Amino acid sequence: MANKKTESEQITRISEWKTFLMLTVLLFPILSLFAIGGYGFSVWFLQMFVMGPPGHG
Repeated sequence: MANKKTESEQITRISEWKTFLMLTVLLFPILSLFAIGGYGFSVWFLQMFVMGPPGHG
């Protein structure tokens, strides 16, 4: 009975590591790229159509 519990704990620990690695290696970098790209696009859009190019004023 104790052997089954340690196997399930081991499987849980492995799945937690896989989830952690997926978050840190894939999800967070992709989300940061989308955030930076979205910010850059919004600045570009505002400069093109609303505020004009930057300059001394």
